[in-house]
Order: sequence, then C-alpha cells, then structure tokens
Amino acid sequence: MENKKYSIKQGFVVREIAGEYIAVPVDSSCGTNIVVLNPVSKFLWEELKEEKSFDELLDAMLKNYDVSKEEAESDLKDFLMQLIENGLFN
Repeated sequence: MENKKYSIKQGFVVREIAGEYIAVPVDSSCGTNIVVLNPVSKFLWEELKEEKSFDELLDAMLKNYDVSKEEAESDLKDFLMQLIENGLFN
C-alpha cells in the first residue's frame, strides 16, 4: 500500500451540508455513490485530487493533525481501503 500512488476519480464535487461534508458524483462514470466525509477524510479527499503516495498522505496528516503516527497510519489505511472497495480511485 505504501508504494502505490492514489488519486480520486474526477467527477465529484464536495459540499458542506448541515456541518457535514458530502462528495457527490456529477459525472455518470463515477457511479451513484455519495460519500460522507468527516473533517479528516475531507482533508485527505482534497489531498487526493493530485496523485499521492501513502507516505505523502501520512506526512500531510501528521503535519495538520495532532495524532500519533500509529493512529494516523491505521486511519489512513482504513480510509484508502474504503475508497478502493467503492471504486473511487483512478
């Protein structure tokens, strides 16, 4: 997982609605999955608009959030796996 580069599929817009962030597909090639994002996953989503490696994403999390490296790694792996399972990567 660490050596691979990731980027979110084009065709989504992120909107804040009632205090929650929601990624909505605006392109039919992205399917119909609406993704609810918490503040950290929204941050990662924005980071993934450009191709990034696991380590680059981890470094960005550690610079922007007060979290241990172990917790950040675990959360990042979970987030990436959810995106992979839902076919949201290029």
